[in-house]
Amino acid sequence: MLEVAPTVYISPRMSAGVRLRIWNVLSDWHGAEPRGSIVMVWRDLNETGSVGIANLGSPPRELIEMDGLWLTKRTL
Repeated sequence: MLEVAPTVYISPRMSAGVRLRIWNVLSDWHGAEPRGSIVMVWRDLNETGSVGIANLGSPPRELIEMDGLWLTKRTL
C-alpha cells in the first residue's frame, strides 16, 4: 500500500481477502486500545455509489444509504 499522507494508506487493487484480513487486524487493535477512529473505503460495484465503507471509532457513526448516497449519522 502507498502512504499518501501520515497514516493514510491506499491500494486501488486490493483483493477482498486481503482487505478482510487487514480489517480484522485493525479491529483487534482498536478493540485493545479503543481510541481514535478507523475508516476503510474500497471500490465495490454492488454497493451504493460503487463504494464500500467500514468504520470504527469515536464518536460512533452510522452509515445510511439515501437516494444513492452514503450519509453519516452520529450516534450518541
